This record gives sequence, structure tokens and C-alpha cells, in this order.
Amino acid sequence: MTPPGVSGSDPGGGSVSGSAGPHGVAALLHGIVTERVAPGASGDGSQVLDQRLARLREKLDLVLEEHEGMGNELLHAYEQLGVVFDITRRLASATDEHEVMTVVTESLRAMFADCHFTVMRRDSDGELRISSWDVANEAPDESLCLYELVEGSVSARRVTVRSIGNAEEESPDDSEECRTGSSQVMVCPVHAGDEFACALVLIRGESSPRFTSADMQLMDSLRVFCGDIIRNLRLVYELRQVSIDMVRALVGTIDQKDMYTSGHSDRVGFYSCLLARQLGWSDERLQTLEWAALLHDVGKIGIRDDVLKKAGKLTADEFEHMKEHPVRSSDVVCRVPQLAEAIDGVLHHHEHWDGSGYPDGLAGEAIPLQARIIQIADIFDALTTCRSYRQAFSWQKALEILSDEAGTVVDPELAKVFDKLICDWAARDPVGLERRFAESSGCDGEEGQGGGRGAEQSAAYGTYVAEAAAVSSQVDGGGE
Repeated sequence: MTPPGVSGSDPGGGSVSGSAGPHGVAALLHGIVTERVAPGASGDGSQVLDQRLARLREKLDLVLEEHEGMGNELLHAYEQLGVVFDITRRLASATDEHEVMTVVTESLRAMFADCHFTVMRRDSDGELRISSWDVANEAPDESLCLYELVEGSVSARRVTVRSIGNAEEESPDDSEECRTGSSQVMVCPVHAGDEFACALVLIRGESSPRFTSADMQLMDSLRVFCGDIIRNLRLVYELRQVSIDMVRALVGTIDQKDMYTSGHSDRVGFYSCLLARQLGWSDERLQTLEWAALLHDVGKIGIRDDVLKKAGKLTADEFEHMKEHPVRSSDVVCRVPQLAEAIDGVLHHHEHWDGSGYPDGLAGEAIPLQARIIQIADIFDALTTCRSYRQAFSWQKALEILSDEAGTVVDPELAKVFDKLICDWAARDPVGLERRFAESSGCDGEEGQGGGRGAEQSAAYGTYVAEAAAVSSQVDGGGE
């Protein structure tokens, strides 16, 4: 009787059939134990046993080889799973496209440590450009024609692997040429919807292991995942920009009520974010600050034109009416739940460090930081732009006035930071700074000159920024 897995009846020359798995080995062992030497067979039983043992050794070697290969594949799969897990975990908190690609490239560099690695993007002319190669590796020879390889992969919208100098796409597992004696390039194009975002390029030398199908599957999964995230981030950015543009259009319409304050809210937003960045604020906080700065004077739409545009001295009643605009602005903003964190800056940007401001008479650090930042930007822009009653001050004079009011009207520490920020800007780009103020001043003539309230207030700007001093003091009709 022939045991399972063994074909033929010749004990000396029968061939072993079946897989190289455990069942084949068990069958062979069963044959060794149970089969007796056939009558009349040449040789003795020891020869038959030796032959069987030799075949058993071959079978075991084959099984061990297969198991080793399966173990290596399983280990590699676990490593790739770890990479995918690490990338997805870190991408959960990514806030922009640059952060997404940083996470991906760092993880892939660890996974493919033996590879040259780079990211390719299109420039403004639509041409592919290579970023710097890994510092640990020298850039490969330019004869690799990476541009042509990447363009082909981008057009095909799929991961491709090619040997250097071979124009045909290859299968890493099936092509013998890919396994020995040649360098390989793997190109992974990332698309955000229909738009090309970038291409990840990995190059392995002749002595390195070949790219496998598992490597390609990993890269294909990552490119789809990253492309979806980048597309979502771009959509969020576009929606945010639409919202900001709509708010700017609204604010611009309100600013147009007074030709002298046109563009004021935009500039206050710029200076506020400039100062907050210097303080190390996150992008999320900067976005909220920008909303607050853009909308800080939106309540002026409810201020009567005869008060808002008055060139002369305000009466007590007119001044009280002017002081309503922070509350009116807050009432507008609070109707949008998503802008709840911007309300502090809108409502309290006219509070003073010494408690003499409005609407609540807050003092010192009880004034929200957001409001203190907007206040400095608000005053600085008011000083460096024209009003109906005076010409614009120079930025140097405006900083001098802010310094004089530090500790009374404005936060003294913030005033120092803002002063250094503008002075550093002037030292770094004096022409650009002067051009900016020339364009935003909105008037010609000598600084600090003009009629109406400005002639009186040029001598004592403290009453101009305080606005909560004696009712008889001259104040800014724009309420800044």
C-alpha cells in the first residue's frame, strides 16, 4: 500500500509527490516507518532507509526555506503596518499640506533607509522640480532621467517600478532582471482629486534588496490616503478664504462710509497677526485673531454718519454714541457661533491698561490678550493714516506715541515687542516699509498737520487714544 503523498511502488526510486507542506513530510515519514523492503529487491534495508532519509532532508530543507520566506514576509508586513499606523496617527493632527508631506517623508525615510529619496513638485511654469536629496546619501547621476520616469507615472496615476536604463515598467516580483544586477526607481504620484500634488521618488542601488509587490502596495495605499487628506485640507483652505474674502468685502463696505478709514480693518488685521506671530501664537489662534481684527469696527455701521464723519469736536452725546460701536460690533459677531472666540477682541479693543477705557472699564491683564493686541494695531494704523482733521504721522512718531502711552493706555510689554518688530522690519527692508506706509497713509502733506480736531490733538495724543478722558477733550471721529 502506498502511503498518502507518496507515488510509485519502488522503494528505492519512487518519487515523492504532494506539496512541500507538513502533510508531504508526514507522508514521507509514514513511508519510512511502515514500508518494508520488497522481496527480491536489491540491496538491504539500510540502503532504502538512507535513500528515504536523504529525501526527507531535502523535503525538510524546502519546508524550512518556505517557512523562512513566509516569516520574512510576515515581518515585513508588520513593519509596513507599523508605518501605516504611525502615518495615519500623525496625520490626524496635520493642519496643512506641508505638514502632511513632512510626516510621510519622515516615515518613508525610516522604512526605506537604504534608498535615495526625494519629493518632486511642479513649479509655477508646470515643470517638475526635485527637492534636495537625503543628506545621508549622495544624489544619483543625472543620467537616470527621473523627469521622464516621473512624468510617465504621474500620467498613469499609479505606482511604478523600473530598473535604471530600462524604459519598460517592471513587476518587482516577476522580473528576473529586477532581482539582480541593476538599480531600481520607484515613483509614487500623489493626486489631490484631479490635481497633481507631488511625486515620491525612491532609488535603490544594485546591492540593495529589490522593491517588492508589498512595497508597491504600501506606497499605493499611502498615495491615495495622503491625496485625500491634501484634497480635504485644500478644500478647507478654500472655504476659509471664501469666508475671509466675504468678511473683507463686508468690512470694506463699512470702511467706505468714511474715506479716511478705508482699508483700516485689513491693516489692523495685518499688524495684529504680525505682533501675535512674534509672540509665538499658533495658526489656529492667529486665524481667530484675524477674524476679530477684521470685525472689530463692524458696529460702526450703526453709528450715525454725522458723528462718524464729523471733522469738529464731538459733543458729550455724540461721544457716548461713538462709544457704542464695540458693543454693536460684538452683537453682530456673537450671532455667528464659530466666531465666539473672537468676541473678546471685538468687544474690548478700547479698554485701557489703567482702566479708563470702555465699554467695561477693564484694567491691566484683566483685558483679554486678544483685545490688547488689536488695540496696539488699531492705534498704530490710526496714527500712520490720514484723518479728516490731520495728516498721517510717520511710523517713527507713531511708535514714539505708543511708547508714551505704554502702561496707561496700552500693554507696556506688548508695546515694547511691537516697537522692536517694526524697527527690525525697517532695518531689514527700509524701502518696503516706507512704501507700505506711503501707500496706506491715504494723504499727502506734512505729518501731524491739519484743521479741525487734529490741530488741537496733535499736541496731546493722549486724549486722542484714550477717548475716555474728559468729554470736552478732542477725540477721533473714527473711534480708533
